[in-house]
Amino acid sequence: MKLSAASVVLALGILSGGSLLAGCESMDSQDGSVSDHGDGWVDLFNGKDLSGWACEGDLSAWGVEDGELVTVKPGQGWWLRTDKMYRDFELKLEFWMPEGGNSGVGLRGSSNGDPAFTGFEVQILDTHGEEPKDYTCGSVYTAITADSMAVNPAGEWNSYHITVIGDTIDVTLNGVKILNQERLDDRGYFRSADNPLPLNGRATTGYISLQDHGHPFRYRNIKIKDLSVDPEPDGMVHLIDEDLDGWFAEDGGEWVNEGGALVGRGGPGHLFTKSEYEDFEMRALVKVNERGNSGMYFRVQPNPDPNNPWPNGYEAQVDNHDPKNFTGVVYDKAWADNFDKPITRDDAWFDYRVRVEGDWIRTWINGQAMVDAHLSEFDRGRFAVQGHHDGNVIEYRDIRVLELD
Repeated sequence: MKLSAASVVLALGILSGGSLLAGCESMDSQDGSVSDHGDGWVDLFNGKDLSGWACEGDLSAWGVEDGELVTVKPGQGWWLRTDKMYRDFELKLEFWMPEGGNSGVGLRGSSNGDPAFTGFEVQILDTHGEEPKDYTCGSVYTAITADSMAVNPAGEWNSYHITVIGDTIDVTLNGVKILNQERLDDRGYFRSADNPLPLNGRATTGYISLQDHGHPFRYRNIKIKDLSVDPEPDGMVHLIDEDLDGWFAEDGGEWVNEGGALVGRGGPGHLFTKSEYEDFEMRALVKVNERGNSGMYFRVQPNPDPNNPWPNGYEAQVDNHDPKNFTGVVYDKAWADNFDKPITRDDAWFDYRVRVEGDWIRTWINGQAMVDAHLSEFDRGRFAVQGHHDGNVIEYRDIRVLELD
């Protein structure tokens, strides 16, 4: 599956778990989705329906019974996730599992792929009375071992209180602190210790997810306090459609789907949206390889000069080494106010935020403010992602946009 200037064909969204990038749409209730407690805590589950949730498997495998969120067709639901992303937060929930039960709470995961590894997972497993391991209940799955085993016997309710801020995590299970200011560092592997996958290279923001691992589970009292400095607004729309019908490629390069990520390689080239935008907020998860280079263009048009492949518009730069035009700046037009060097690194995911209102342009990396400038050269145009040089590999997940009135 390849997308190039010669062939715009890409079955983007076919994932290892059989899900599509578009996934299952979240279900909206008649009377709104969640309630605000007034103290910063917001219900993620309203006890009535699946408002505020989306599905990366079969949505009908999840249901509501007696005010509880349940797996009604165990083994067919894959992951159920929120329809908004969260970076820093406190999360509370209660869960009930049967004997031999297996599930998990996915944190900072993307909308495609396995949230246990695109982000990370606090494990739910029937391991009462066992010695803690990096895969037992309360541990960060295949990464950080819980200090103690605090899960109740199967058939009893349990409560989680999870706090994630920056690169630290705290977990309390049934009133027992089992992870205390643990760092999201270079620990972690993908299914086998022979396949390292460090926590500090995974997504820095993402969805809250619940796993259907094939067992009847029950959840209740799911609520969150968003501690992010830049909480995600309501109404963001994913730009990457399943068949890339809303995009076109120019100038060479190659774009492929690899595990749900939009990957650009093969030299210079650009992928443009067919739609144009004026004022908006755009967010995305981004990763570039060693010495890689890319950019997220906005208010841009393809260059009419056949000898000049670089588009006309603004570019939110992706470069972890350039001493001037590094990740977060608007290339050659506006620079970071608070940083004189990159805060991102090669082969590690980061989240990019761009907000444009009239001539006011701002950018953030992992929630940290970078550019705050007034630029009036371009007032409307397309979005585009950039391939750069031979050997360059750029990956994007969850590119989403909110048009501003």
